[in-house]
Amino acid sequence: AVVSTQSTGRKRVLDSSKIKALDERQLLELLGEGGLSPEYMKIKDSDDFTFVKRNQGQACQSIEFIEDLSDNYFPRYVKNVVCVDTGFTCKPSDGSFSCVKTTIVKHVLKKDDRFALEHDDDSGKTEYYDLWKKHEIKIGVGCECSN
Repeated sequence: AVVSTQSTGRKRVLDSSKIKALDERQLLELLGEGGLSPEYMKIKDSDDFTFVKRNQGQACQSIEFIEDLSDNYFPRYVKNVVCVDTGFTCKPSDGSFSCVKTTIVKHVLKKDDRFALEHDDDSGKTEYYDLWKKHEIKIGVGCECSN
């Protein structure tokens, strides 16, 4: 496979086997402070989420599920919710109120497969790295009655 490289405006075709992956520490640095929310995001499938109490004793219940964004995203795993609405959950039950998912916007990194980051080290050797860009996603965090 080949990709175009992006640096100071010049582009060239490059064999993808020459592109180095960034490690977890470098990706966390790119994501920025506060980027990884352990309540809703995790890096590895084996990692645990930080527990958050949501909808305790509320009319609207939610079911949590783990979404695998693929290895083109960092962090890869995101906890999301689906609202459970029986039609009689919210009062009044005349259909004017229903359970609605509440969301937050978080940033993840998304790998750009079309470009690579070009870097010249101190010795003048050119190295190429995966290019990651910040990408906004909405995460369902709970459910509430709304009209």
